[in-house]
Amino acid sequence: MSRPRPDSAKDLTEELLGSLRPLLPSILERHYRALHEIPELAFEEHRTSAYLRSVLAELGLTSVREITGTGLIVKLPRAGEGPTIMLRAEMDGLPVTEDADHLPRSGIDGQMHACGHDGHMAVALAVAAAVAESSPDYRLPGRLVVLFQPAEESGGGARRIVESGLLDSLEVDYVLGLHLWSFAPLGEAIIPDGAVMASSDEFRVVFKGPGGHGALPHESRDTVLAAAHLVVALQGIVSRSIDPVEPAVVTVGRLRAGDAPNVIPRTAEAYGTFRAASAAVRGQLMHRIGEVSEAIGRVHGLIAEVDFGTGYPPTVNDSRVAGKYREAAAAVLGDAGVRSGPPAMASEDFAFFLQARPGAFCLLGMGDEASDSSHPHHSPAFRIAPAVLPMAVEILLRAAMGLLEDPPQQ
Repeated sequence: MSRPRPDSAKDLTEELLGSLRPLLPSILERHYRALHEIPELAFEEHRTSAYLRSVLAELGLTSVREITGTGLIVKLPRAGEGPTIMLRAEMDGLPVTEDADHLPRSGIDGQMHACGHDGHMAVALAVAAAVAESSPDYRLPGRLVVLFQPAEESGGGARRIVESGLLDSLEVDYVLGLHLWSFAPLGEAIIPDGAVMASSDEFRVVFKGPGGHGALPHESRDTVLAAAHLVVALQGIVSRSIDPVEPAVVTVGRLRAGDAPNVIPRTAEAYGTFRAASAAVRGQLMHRIGEVSEAIGRVHGLIAEVDFGTGYPPTVNDSRVAGKYREAAAAVLGDAGVRSGPPAMASEDFAFFLQARPGAFCLLGMGDEASDSSHPHHSPAFRIAPAVLPMAVEILLRAAMGLLEDPPQQ
C-alpha cells in the first residue's frame, strides 16, 4: 500500500530527504570534487557524461537517455499522475586556466569549471538520490526528470534540445533551473517575476576604405577614426535611445586595425556585445547599432559592414512558478533571504527552455569571504562556497515538490 500524501511541500521534502540530509555535505563534496577535476568544453563532455552515468547507475536509475551526444536525461522513480517537471543542470566547463593554488583543481590543462556547473551537477545528482533512495511505496504527486545539459556556455545546448522535441516527447509541463551566483551573498536567492537574466548578442562592424599614408590623411579615408567615433557613439544608444527604466548594456570589447603607425589601414573592425532584459529592447539595440554604424561609415566616406551573431534571448520567469520558487527558497533561507530582482545582465541558455515551457530560474547567492567564493564567474580564481550546495538541493527539491503538489492553473 502506498503512503498517504504528506500535507505540504515541506512534508514532501522531508519525506524525500529523510536519512539522506545528514549525508548531503559529504555526498555533494564527493560529486563536486570529481566533476571539478574533469572540466570539458561544449559537446566534448564525454568523461563528465560517463561519471554521471556511473552515479545514476549506483542509485539504481536505469531510465537514462542520451541527448545531443553527451547530454543525459533521467526519469526519476516514484512517479504519480500529476504534471511533469524538468530540472536542468549544465555540464560544460570553460577554456580558462585555473589558479594553481586551488583545491580541488582542474585536471585538464587550460580548462576549468569557472561558472559553477560542477556544483549544479552535484546538486542535481543529490536531488536524484533523494528521490531514488526514498521509500519504494511512496509516490510523488507527478513526474520529475533531470536533464544534464551540454554546451550552455557557447554551444547553444538548450536550443538544440528544445529543437530536438525532447520536451514534447517527455510531456514536460514546467522547467526549473538554478545557478550558484557569486555576485550575491551566501544565503540570498534572487527569483524575479519576469526577466531574471538578460539577452546576449554579439556584433561585428567592419569599416572599409582605400587606405593611405599617415602623412596624407586628406587623400585617404580614415577607418581608425571611424572606429573610434563608433565606440563613443555606441555608448549613447542606451542613454538616449532606450527607456531609462529598461536595463540594457552595449560593450565594445575588441578593436582591430592596421599594422604600422604611419599607415591608414584599409579596414578597421569593432567587436562587442549588447544585452537587454526584454525582447523589445533587444530588437531596439540591434536596430540602433546597425543604424549608427552605417551612419558613421557614410560620414567618413567608408563602407560599413555590420554582422550580428546568433545569441541568447532574455531568461524570463513565469510569475506564478516564480512565486512558488520564492516560497520554497524562503522556507530554507527565511523571507529576508529572498529577493524578486533586479535582473542580472549576464545571460543563460535556460532562456530557450523558458520560451518553450512555463518555469523559473533562481540565482542562489554564494558570495562568502570566509570560503573565498566571491570571485567573479569565468575568473581563474572562481570557486564554490561548500555551504551553498545543501541549500541548493533543498530549495530545488522543495520548489519541485511544491509545484507538483499544487501546479499553477494553465
